[in-house]
Amino acid sequence: MFSDRIAILVNGSVLAVLACTTVAQSPAFAQTAPDGLVRANDFVDEREDGSGAFRTHCLESHTSHDDPLVFPGQPGAAHHHVFFGNPGVDAHTTVADLNDAGRTTCDGGTLNRSAYWVPAIYDGRGERIEYVEPLFYYKTGYHVPASAVVPPPEGLRMIAGDAHATAPQGTHVVRFRCANWQPERRWFDPGDPLDHVDTLPDCPEDELLEVRVVFPQCWDGQTLSAADNRSHMAYPREAEPPMAGTGGCPASHPVAIPEISYNFAIYVTAETGPPSTWRFSSDRPDVTAPGVSLHADWMNGWDPEIMKMIVENCLLPARECGVGLLGDGTRLRPVVQD
Repeated sequence: MFSDRIAILVNGSVLAVLACTTVAQSPAFAQTAPDGLVRANDFVDEREDGSGAFRTHCLESHTSHDDPLVFPGQPGAAHHHVFFGNPGVDAHTTVADLNDAGRTTCDGGTLNRSAYWVPAIYDGRGERIEYVEPLFYYKTGYHVPASAVVPPPEGLRMIAGDAHATAPQGTHVVRFRCANWQPERRWFDPGDPLDHVDTLPDCPEDELLEVRVVFPQCWDGQTLSAADNRSHMAYPREAEPPMAGTGGCPASHPVAIPEISYNFAIYVTAETGPPSTWRFSSDRPDVTAPGVSLHADWMNGWDPEIMKMIVENCLLPARECGVGLLGDGTRLRPVVQD
């Protein structure tokens, strides 16, 4: 999961080997860049796998037992959640409230007022474990053609995964892997190995356990939400490796938006104990396989012009915009940990 990010953070020659064949110098810095953007000195690259990619950081903002999608207007009714991005999100939050937020914990500040949340995770002693290196991906994905992707509509909200799951949900939704695994096969991209599992693996002590939740990418084109927070969205038909973009959205949900995924790491330590003893706050006590109920919630609070830039400059032309690059000589201002 994180190997493609490592390639981005290393020097240009290594990145070129892993992800691209052509390196394009970013244009001159925009003269009227809005607040939340800074000059970008990094390269934006073409990806040889035919997909486009953009990532952003959002730090943990708060935790609570609220869920404005599943239990709107009911404070404390949900299992324990960890929130990222918009610090004002609570049980009463609406999309309009997101747009009024004066600050966020995301790169770019109020250019991204989106709300991101997932269930908390606990070790065998009942202590909450911290999510490390939170990255939020907006990609074309490997299934739909990059040229088909459009910006998500303002006000869209959705859930990935099932908090009530009692059996593994499949790696198209939930993905775990130990960072030290050496896969025998790779998928479309060397940075995305084909060795994920859909329950928490017992990674060894002092290792990273990588976690990803993938949202459905195909929208019905009509409704911004649904009673179940899911049925207005669908997962695409899968492409056949190694040819990215050979799948597509079903006729019932014909509009392809960026593939959104939440990506974290968790350190396995002597204090946390083995992952087989961990449980998400949504996992049922009587379910033996840890991690089966992992899910994630999202409410769109992006500045529409910035999201349009991400789609047009990074995703449609199948470019690698790394973390925060907008492809026009600017980048989202990195969030700073207090």
